Amino acid sequence: MHRLVYFSNANLDLSLPAIEEMVAAAAARNRPLQISGALLYNGLNFLQILEGPHQALTPLYLKIRKDPRHSGVVKLIHERISTRSCPDWGMRLLCGTAVCGGTSLETMAGVRELPAMAEAFFKFGHVATLAALR
Repeated sequence: MHRLVYFSNANLDLSLPAIEEMVAAAAARNRPLQISGALLYNGLNFLQILEGPHQALTPLYLKIRKDPRHSGVVKLIHERISTRSCPDWGMRLLCGTAVCGGTSLETMAGVRELPAMAEAFFKFGHVATLAALR
């Protein structure tokens, strides 16, 4: 079992409904591949956590890197794990921006090992959004 985490810049033309549709399609595709995870969105960027068999994660990540809905993909973590952080999620959208209703970190109970990274990611989005408004 492996975990892969990456960061990317969301295409600014993406709407929240388009992101929700993307996540729903990913959840349906991921379950048969035994992949679980979460897509975090802070209004500007994505942080995606993918967990599953190495032989399924590698081709998925290569496909994700080419997706035109984001750019600047940077792999942050690729590690072997003994247990999943998000075992019941084929894919779930977690959002820390007012655009998404300001989902709180309490909804991330399944992401036991990654809360500090997620919290920093959401704070980064708020700081960048405030800077852009000035």
